[in-house]
Amino acid sequence: MCRMLIVTLATLLAVPTPARADEAIVLSDGSTVTGKLLHYYDGVLTVRVAGGQRVRLPAHKVKRVRFTLPAPRAAFSTPRKAFKRLRAAALKGDLSGYIDAYASTYQMLLSHQISIASPKKFRAQLKKQWGAAQLEVVGAKIKGATAQLTVRRRSGERSAKGELHFVRENSEWKMVLPL
Repeated sequence: MCRMLIVTLATLLAVPTPARADEAIVLSDGSTVTGKLLHYYDGVLTVRVAGGQRVRLPAHKVKRVRFTLPAPRAAFSTPRKAFKRLRAAALKGDLSGYIDAYASTYQMLLSHQISIASPKKFRAQLKKQWGAAQLEVVGAKIKGATAQLTVRRRSGERSAKGELHFVRENSEWKMVLPL
């Protein structure tokens, strides 16, 4: 359980996130190390403590990691607002904003795709895909921590409807990549 939590935290920390307070890492002997979790690899957590020093902690000695999540942002308070933010980021070529609008599970995948395609080419592709059509949200269904928006896409005389799926993370709605 502890290892899975640490791996999940390390994955989440690999993508840009708003600033937050330091994590408190409780060790198996009851002592606590406070600092910023920088990295987890091969069973070792790397933590930056006060003064900028780095401490390496073997995962088997870590009992739990306590952290404070950042406050939810109003721009992601509904699936419609999250979609609007995603589209605005795509049209501006704002890759950070575009990635931030997706669920954390998909942020690493998008970052990797951008690095493979090159940021310049990815921006151009986003602007072309999102700018060529008129998009209108025509329906929304929210069920617990998941939501589905029905979007009508118009391009010239063509029109089609499709669904976009969202999940709630830290009280923010984030888009899930279509499968």
